[in-house]
Amino acid sequence: MPETPEKCTCGAVLAENARFCHRCGRPVYELTALEKEELAPTPPPAPQVVVPPPPLPISFGNPIALRVAFLMSLGILLASMLPLVNLFILVWCLPAGWGAVRVYRRLTGQRLTVSAGARLGFLTGLFAFVMLTVFITFAMVTSGKEILNEITGQMIKQDPRMADVINNPTMLGAAMIMMMVMVFTMVTGICAAGGALGAKLGGAERKG
Repeated sequence: MPETPEKCTCGAVLAENARFCHRCGRPVYELTALEKEELAPTPPPAPQVVVPPPPLPISFGNPIALRVAFLMSLGILLASMLPLVNLFILVWCLPAGWGAVRVYRRLTGQRLTVSAGARLGFLTGLFAFVMLTVFITFAMVTSGKEILNEITGQMIKQDPRMADVINNPTMLGAAMIMMMVMVFTMVTGICAAGGALGAKLGGAERKG
């Protein structure tokens, strides 16, 4: 370090080993590059920008969507157990799909597109169809042959040609498959329409 002069150009008496004048702030001698680097203020670290992960698509890989769809399908199953209400079971599929979109939005804060809402409604309808199929099958097995014979008797009474279908295992199997396909299409389709409607009314700001 160079020798410190006794006085500054402003007349102030300098302290020993002083780098700057305490009165005017003038440097006593020319700073070296290392000293300038030491005295230079350290710039603050650049803020880290945290990019949130993209939202999960509405599919079987989305656990929240599966839980919401399962919950709303339970509502459809409950409606099918209530007298008089079960006569309009397909009508309740529409608010079930709509409600699934609303519940999903509350849980995630994500606004779904119309296609994503339809997919969520389809999942709701799929779960509902499986539950209804298991419930009806269980009810038919536990009710015994008396109720089954009563149902088949009513079907034959309404349409005598049903006797040929019931007595023919091949035709009966084909009719059951066709009926299940029709019910599956109606339940999932109406639930999907309800989901699309819920997403449409809720706005579509972020892709799901």
